[in-house]
Amino acid sequence: MIKLDLILPYRYGEAEIKEPIVDETISIGHTLNLASDISINFAVKTTLLADYVNHHMVVEIPVYEGNTQIDTRTLTIEPVLNGNYYYYTLTGLTAVNMGDVVSAQLHMEKDGQEYLSKVDTYSVSQYAYSQLNKEGTPEKLKALCADLLRYGKEAQIYKSYRTDSLADASMTEENKAYLSDVEAVAFGNTNKTLTDLESPQITWAGKSLILDSKVCLKFIFSASKYSGSVDGLTLRVSYTDTYGAEKALTLADPELYNEKLGYYAFTFDSLLAAELRSVVSVQVYAGDAPVSYTLQYSADTYGNNKTGTLLELCKALFAYSDSARAYFIP
Repeated sequence: MIKLDLILPYRYGEAEIKEPIVDETISIGHTLNLASDISINFAVKTTLLADYVNHHMVVEIPVYEGNTQIDTRTLTIEPVLNGNYYYYTLTGLTAVNMGDVVSAQLHMEKDGQEYLSKVDTYSVSQYAYSQLNKEGTPEKLKALCADLLRYGKEAQIYKSYRTDSLADASMTEENKAYLSDVEAVAFGNTNKTLTDLESPQITWAGKSLILDSKVCLKFIFSASKYSGSVDGLTLRVSYTDTYGAEKALTLADPELYNEKLGYYAFTFDSLLAAELRSVVSVQVYAGDAPVSYTLQYSADTYGNNKTGTLLELCKALFAYSDSARAYFIP
């Protein structure tokens, strides 16, 4: 009798586990979106992924507390096809995150086998420095990048976030020459309530500027005199965009702001970086009927009467906004 020794790749009833294969030919490009928020676009040519399916980007973002990294966030980003590139856009970065290095790796499949790209690392500040130090970068873009780095630094100082590694720490004297004069930054004076309604049921209680992944305006109101359902209220918003066109939109689903006082709020986050001096008009509606006065406000008004590190942050923010306006508007 002949005995055969069989070498099985896996035990009966179990699937064979295949290790992912790294495709060294996959290259990842980068660009930033600085129009509405601070986000990183990872770009891959479509021709490089022609033979693959189910491709997506896995991004790891460091999480710091003060100057110490305490964790890592992992996000999965699906592609968006635009022309000859797939774009994987990392959003949610705030001003303090400009120096944080994120790691990105493409995951894809072919013939049932998982493939990976090489790990790519990038940061917002890396983009800014590359533009500042590159010959041929337009002067207005260099000014925008310089003011962006200063804005990041002031945000870090205000938030006590990675103050041992400030975003502008590597700026040369040549780089700093592109900074706008932050001491010349003036703040707006638009804070007006129009008495354009008899006996409003909703009264304004305040407004604030929120520096998140976008610069947001929070409009706070009291519903103590309102007998209907707060959930059904909407906020109608109008403003002039960077090109002089009138914009109008409606926000729904107010959030509870202060339960004890009965305050609610709408958060408006549609302003572009270049529009932070635009006057925004808002009014609360119940169905098609207005139930509040019209409130007019501009984000740069927030900077008035601020002191210390918050004042420095406001000056840096609106210097950056002015540079964005100069760059994006011909």
